[in-house]
Formats: sequence, C-alpha cells, structure tokens
Amino acid sequence: MTTKNQRPILQAAAVLGAAFLLVVSASPGFGQETRTKIRISYPNISICCLALFAAQQWKIFEQNGLDVESIQMRSQAANSALASGDIHYVAGVGPNSVAATLRGLPSKAVWFASESLIYTVLARPEFKSLKELRGKRLGLTGLGGTSDVALRIALEAVGENPKDFIIVALGAPQLMSGLENGTIEAAQLNSPLNYHAKKKGFRELLDIGAHVQMPLGGITASNASMQNRTSELKRVIRSLQMAKRALLQSKEKAIDLIMRTIRVDREVAEEMFADNRRSASGNGVPSREGMEQIVKSLQMLGQFTGKKIPFEEIADIRIARDVAKELGYKIE
Repeated sequence: MTTKNQRPILQAAAVLGAAFLLVVSASPGFGQETRTKIRISYPNISICCLALFAAQQWKIFEQNGLDVESIQMRSQAANSALASGDIHYVAGVGPNSVAATLRGLPSKAVWFASESLIYTVLARPEFKSLKELRGKRLGLTGLGGTSDVALRIALEAVGENPKDFIIVALGAPQLMSGLENGTIEAAQLNSPLNYHAKKKGFRELLDIGAHVQMPLGGITASNASMQNRTSELKRVIRSLQMAKRALLQSKEKAIDLIMRTIRVDREVAEEMFADNRRSASGNGVPSREGMEQIVKSLQMLGQFTGKKIPFEEIADIRIARDVAKELGYKIE
C-alpha cells in the first residue's frame, strides 16, 4: 500500500523515468542497427565517381546501413591498401585494377558505374583532322593507364596508327596550358577540362567514348569481401546503383551536386550531366565486352600477351545482378 508521503516521490520518479525514455528514444540510432563502417578509395574528384559522391551526400549509404569514409588515393596505393585491408573497396574498374588482379591481387570487378568513357581529343584550331596531327605531340595524363590505352584503341578504330603520334604524359593543368602555349598540338581531355577547352576554341577531333566500350568507374572488391562480407557488399552496390539512378532522374539535384563537388559553373555542369546520362544508363552489372576491352588494352601495352583470360577471373557479376533485379532492371 502506498502512503500519502510516498505518492509525490513515486510521481516524481515516474516523470523522470518518462523523460529519460523520451531522450533516449530521440537519440540517433535508437531502435536502429548500428551502421557498418567501411572505407572506399577513389582516384580523383571527377565524373567517374559521381555515384559515390551522391550516395554519400544524399545519405543513400546511411539508408542502407553503411557509414562510409571515402579516401582519395592513386591506383597503386589503393591496390596496396585493398590487399592489406586498410580499405574495403576501390571505386574504380580499369586497366590498373584488372592488371593488379592478374598479377595476383585477390580481387575482382563487381559493379560498373558507366558503360563508356568520356574522353575527347582536342587540338589547336589550325589542325582540322587526325591526319594533320601525325608526327605531332598529343598530351594525356598518364602512360599505361585508362586514358592511354583508350586513346590507342580509339585511334586504331578510326584507322590511325598510335605510333604515328608523339604521345606525352603531362599533369592535367599542363595539358590546358600546353595547348594554349603550343608546347603540345593536341590533348586527350576528360570532364570538365574538355568543356573548358571547347569554350576556348580548341577543335574536337576524336570522341574516344564513341569507339571504346570500356567502363569509367565502378567497384573492385577483394575476394575476401565477396566471400565473407556478402551482405555488406550488396548494400554498397545497392547504394551506388540507387545513387546512379537518382543522378539520371533528378537533373537539378544532379547539376547542383556536380557544381558543388567538382566546382564548375552551371554551363559546364549541364554538359557533364548530359555526358553522364549518356554513359551511365546501365544496370551496373559488369559486362563481358567492357572487361574484354580492358584486357585488350593491357595486351596492347605488352602485358599478359598470349594468354586467354576468362571473364570469371577478373569479374564477379552475381551480387550486381541480384541488386539490379531487386531494383527492377531487366537482366539478359
């Protein structure tokens, strides 16, 4: 039995208990699963990684129970970090990542951000054709990487011999200044530099993406993650595919993201949005053609020649296929 003197004490305790529950229930994460912390590397702040930036900034990773830290790394450093477990996934699928797999890094491509590249060869105004560029200096950002091998494949596709051009490696800022001061006659540029170059009057001579069906961006995962962290990897791919779809469907939201993240004006952002819409419309499942082009590009550089490389050795499509089906994409 409760006495008169005990009632005020019990009432106060009830009020305090209710207040405590209200505070706790309003706290972030109450009643929710703790988000899984993962690290994803990316090569640079460019159109290749738009889905990654969108998934972070639009909280799509959080909606899928992930707490993602994205870290900018060069390809070689990213491969080493993936091998050591310092990062969990690499935001990129291309010659560097596939070469690392074939050299023994236990990893595979598991998701494509896009189906084609967004690279363009632009020349000084006095050059009106690729034929006129033979024997001239053509700058790009790196020898042996995606940009280099894609250029060589595209030149062959239009009937040109890459050996007829003097291909030189320069930093991205030096490509524009080189075009302007004449130290190079042409340059292979990607977004957003290609738009700036066009505005300055440089002439477009080759759309590389029209001739090279090679992915631009994606996810490379370790074999251990595919085997032991399947649920987590599925949430990563689901988040990125959802972000990619949102980028294609929400023009104004996408343009705002591009302007803020890549730091370009609206005119350039609209051009980038249009290019992304053309190249990133796929379901995310790694394609045989895309991976074969990467292998071909490596063999053009004298690597892994005389060897037939099975698709299954460098790619695993199972999780991306499951995600695509669940999100309503048609799967062949």
